[in-house]
Amino acid sequence: MDFIALHNLLGQIKSADSTEKTELLISEYKESIGTSDEAFLTVLQDLKEISAQLISLKQNDTSADSKKKLIDMSEKQQKEFKEAERILKENLLNYHFQPIVSAKTGTIVSYEALMRPISEICPSPYHIMKYAELANKLDDVENATFKNVLNIIDKNTIRLNGRSIFINSIPTASIHEDSWEEINILLTKHSSSVVVEMTEQSELTEDELENIKSIYKNLNVKLAIDDYGTGYSNVQNLLRYMPDLVKIDRSLISEIHNDRKKRHFVKEIVAFCHDNGIKALAEGVETSEELRAVILIGVDLIQGYYTSRPSAEMIDAIPSEIKQEIEKYRTEKEDGKRLRTYKAEKSERVSVSALAKEGYEQIIIGAYGNGDVTISSEFGSSFETRISVANGYNGRIVIQNTELTDNKFHPCIDIGENCDVTLFVNGQNHLRGGGIRVPESSRLKVEGDGRLTITLTGDAFYAIGNDINSRHGELVFEYGVNINNHSAVGVGIGSGLGGKIIISKGQFSFNISGYQGVGIGSLTGNSIIDLFAADITMDISSQSSVAIGSMKGSFKGTIMHSSLKAFMSGSDVVGIGTLSGEHAEVNVCESALIIDASADRCSAIAALEGDTDFEISRASLHITANGDNALGIGGTKGKTKLSITNSDSVVNLITKLNYLDYVKREDVSMSGGRSRFNVNGETKTFES
Repeated sequence: MDFIALHNLLGQIKSADSTEKTELLISEYKESIGTSDEAFLTVLQDLKEISAQLISLKQNDTSADSKKKLIDMSEKQQKEFKEAERILKENLLNYHFQPIVSAKTGTIVSYEALMRPISEICPSPYHIMKYAELANKLDDVENATFKNVLNIIDKNTIRLNGRSIFINSIPTASIHEDSWEEINILLTKHSSSVVVEMTEQSELTEDELENIKSIYKNLNVKLAIDDYGTGYSNVQNLLRYMPDLVKIDRSLISEIHNDRKKRHFVKEIVAFCHDNGIKALAEGVETSEELRAVILIGVDLIQGYYTSRPSAEMIDAIPSEIKQEIEKYRTEKEDGKRLRTYKAEKSERVSVSALAKEGYEQIIIGAYGNGDVTISSEFGSSFETRISVANGYNGRIVIQNTELTDNKFHPCIDIGENCDVTLFVNGQNHLRGGGIRVPESSRLKVEGDGRLTITLTGDAFYAIGNDINSRHGELVFEYGVNINNHSAVGVGIGSGLGGKIIISKGQFSFNISGYQGVGIGSLTGNSIIDLFAADITMDISSQSSVAIGSMKGSFKGTIMHSSLKAFMSGSDVVGIGTLSGEHAEVNVCESALIIDASADRCSAIAALEGDTDFEISRASLHITANGDNALGIGGTKGKTKLSITNSDSVVNLITKLNYLDYVKREDVSMSGGRSRFNVNGETKTFES
């Protein structure tokens, strides 16, 4: 017999906390002790009995400690104790529900059911848990919680609409045998609507933990660990539990935006969770700063007073402004990380290439007030660096031999609110992926002696202006740009809802393809455009397109001392004017226009479905329109008024329409010059 092994066994049995643990220890040591005679087996049996007695004594000691605490209670505490017993006995428990929201969308995905005793003497869950533990009645709390909350779920399946409810569970407490059947039936019925949330304030044996995990796994019920970061929580213990969700304790979330160590620790927790298929929930979020911090760290779910306080009713949505905040911070997170920003000083010359090598991703102009800034780099080297102009900035920005790229479809140059910016273009410059955003409250003037090319990609586009759902600020051009677009919907110069555009001079080229496209103007808003001394070439291939004007709004435009060449193809096409707006008013003077449109429904100058008013004087006009429903000037539904003075006009039509049905002789005024109309091979010449 190995007496050393026997000695070790006795030492282990003394600390055993369950008969199962004793059995396991005897099984492990039996072979190493080295005997199997009947006397020794009797000794082992005696050891089992002694161990059982020791465990019982420990439990009795605990009970005795509780009784002592009861005896030492004050009169107030004794009153609370009796009230807590009554609450549990009569099941006087209500529940409030605190939303758990998605850190990606801000929508409510779950609720935590929070106990609310119906009592003035014991108004909080703290009282119930405190006195239940003293009276060894935590099992009663567990039973009441599961039965009550599961019945709430059973009665509110339509209200929940796919959302789940977190049920707080005490891992060391047991469900009563006479309650298990009812609870089991409800858990099975609503397994997808239940998350069992276990507190980590007590250590479970391996057998106890495996039993709990097995029960809920067989029922297909998800498990969550509460208060991770306190108590017994550590990576090793998390591996033992391997829950579906981890709730990061509020002590780690509080002031996390001001505590680098907390951020680092929480980031490690989130990374571990994601590596092991576990969702991370930040609880106790109480400020906007904490909200932003946990979203940027990467948590999946958020719970706290900032998003929503607990309420007696299950609310369907958190406040819209908080939801928008979550979406904003999530967008920032998806951009990869908080942009490293460089704040340019007044009159500074900023090298994009030098900043990119140092990891900067954004240059802010105007952070220190107004003043001219020069942005430069070596042309041919493209950098994923954005330029942001601070709100209220008034100054001149020079871009010199600069290539900027944005692969996330943000503007390469983003002008803030209430700004007045002059952009001077020097050397060769290229913006890729995004253009220049000018909000409605701001003004942009473009001038220079270099070259600016903007190449756009993505679902929606604008080169200079604003997005398809917004108006743009005043745009003034004394210098031209080159615009290449291969996006689905958008505007070269302008925005979705429109704004004022003045082009004083410069050479412009547009190469646009996609589903819907406007060269200069707007998609749905009314558009006012003045062109003076501009040289414009457009090549547009889109199902629906307008070279200059609006898709759906009315248009008013003046073209003087300019040249326009527009080559267009698609299904519905207008050169200058509007596709479906009510009115198009076009005045051309001392200019040369060449418009070639090939589409099923098209017109060179028109409100295609509204009234057209076109005046041209001392100018030349060459129109080609080819399609089943093609017209040279004017539309098919409204009235067309045409005034030609001292101008040469050539209109070539290939169409199935009779143009005389849409342009009445009395609405046409001609004086001076010569006009020639060629319709399906038949030529008519008018001289005055």
